[in-house]
Amino acid sequence: MLSPKINFDTKQLPEALLPLLTFARQRNIEKGKYLVEQGLHCNLFFLVLEGVFRTYRTTDEQDFITGFTFKGDLDTNPYSLFNNIPSTETIEALTDAVVLIFPKEDLFEARNNNLPLQDFIITLLANYVETLETRLHQNRSMTAEQRYLQLLQTQPEEIKKIPLGYIASYLGITKERLSRIRKKLS
Repeated sequence: MLSPKINFDTKQLPEALLPLLTFARQRNIEKGKYLVEQGLHCNLFFLVLEGVFRTYRTTDEQDFITGFTFKGDLDTNPYSLFNNIPSTETIEALTDAVVLIFPKEDLFEARNNNLPLQDFIITLLANYVETLETRLHQNRSMTAEQRYLQLLQTQPEEIKKIPLGYIASYLGITKERLSRIRKKLS
């Protein structure tokens, strides 16, 4: 997710994004489908209206989950989107979902003469960097149990839609360790 500090719905989009609604496309995404694929160029960003997504990188045929995207979140692979290089991660729907798709070419054209949109993009990217820095700090300073509790507190309903193996991967622990944590907490 680009920023957990900014959560949107279509009724309260920032003014800078309103011009983008003219070319945004609402799409239904089936569970298991990809919006961004590792190794391919990312040509969109999207707003989740309904559903849950996971972001992961595959190394040596093993998936490492780096984050989840929930209703109201914007997401993309910014490095691929802005640098026109293949994506380093995959974003997959964990549930059937509804999203607003914003194509790259329209975004780039709209930003050229739109200072508020440029400022919004910079703020969004700054928040993304902060999200990654916070996650890195939490991975070093909090136990897996503490991070699991935090996920439970921030997404109590949505977490039920995520397979335990994916949550364990996100926390950097085994599924068995997560089961012990869940048992201890119940």
